[in-house]
Amino acid sequence: MTDDDIFGVVLWTTDIPALADFLVDIAGMELEQRIPGYASLLVDGVRISLHADETFRGHPWYDALTREGVARGIGAELRVRVEDVGGAYMRALRRGALAIEAPWDVDGTRECQVMGPDGYLLTLWQPSLL
Repeated sequence: MTDDDIFGVVLWTTDIPALADFLVDIAGMELEQRIPGYASLLVDGVRISLHADETFRGHPWYDALTREGVARGIGAELRVRVEDVGGAYMRALRRGALAIEAPWDVDGTRECQVMGPDGYLLTLWQPSLL
């Protein structure tokens, strides 16, 4: 985080490169930095920080995650506007994402949902092309 950040998100991950590359390719995020154990991405001025699990060894969640093996993303949904929902959906499936909802139209938007690395749920959306 920098002094200019008003809001940011930290995602724990078992595989920094896999999650970073997925978010760049599928959600159109900009890779700002990637070093061992850490990456930062930007989406519309919001910084998404990826931390390797080992960064939080002293945190109570660390033991639960390693012991129980639950998905890090459980209970969270990342909603990201993309240029082409259908294209992003197909790229996500080719990268091994789990299809949750194929593209559909609702309330003036076209959306889809995929589950990516470490169980992070992404809702990808764009304004409907009506």
